[in-house]
Amino acid sequence: MKKLVILVAATVAVFSASANAAPVTTRGGYEYDRNRLSDATVLNWNIEACSHSGIEPDAQKKLAKLMSVPEANVRLEFCRRILTAYAKGTIPYDDYVQFVQGHVMNPSISRALRISASSLPKPQGHGEGDIVLPVSAKMDSGETFKGSTIASHGNGRFSVQSSRHSVKCSGAYDLKDRRPTVTLPMKCSDGRTGQAEVTRAPDLMSAWGKVKLSDGSAGRLVVGSVRKQP
Repeated sequence: MKKLVILVAATVAVFSASANAAPVTTRGGYEYDRNRLSDATVLNWNIEACSHSGIEPDAQKKLAKLMSVPEANVRLEFCRRILTAYAKGTIPYDDYVQFVQGHVMNPSISRALRISASSLPKPQGHGEGDIVLPVSAKMDSGETFKGSTIASHGNGRFSVQSSRHSVKCSGAYDLKDRRPTVTLPMKCSDGRTGQAEVTRAPDLMSAWGKVKLSDGSAGRLVVGSVRKQP
């Protein structure tokens, strides 16, 4: 998924001390992106991606004071509050345009940033900020695996359980690696090792690929909901 226009504009305009005006989307594009954020999974992914943006020290101090949060939490809270307000429709298009073009802190944006963290919806998943997707694999030997991938605070991990003897396989991946196709190593509780070659969809919310284990078995895997594989 692309980072939504409001996300890019907000991080550029507020986090960077020398920011220039960001491109402005059309009203239709603005509403389209807002509708996509109504999906909790999409919203959580964008909050996580936004929270890795760089920030100038002065901006970090000002935002910490405005939002009444520790400086270490500024990026995550800023992204969560702005994107949640955007998804709810409480930031009008005209306010968005003025904010992007002139860095004007309109009342709707100020209100969004001053909202108490306790009043915001909590991200869905295994923990605060976690994004969880189902994963399954079917091997040519007839063995199957089912489990999940978990993205949290810049780190990713996956764990699946085999249909045979409760064997578990797991591994980790780097969320900052945005290449469309990545190779992920894994280890299994029965001593087998292996790797999965995974191709991710543009929205990063689904993927497909091949998996091969050290016993010679091979198969295909699916992450999330993939309608059509190449």
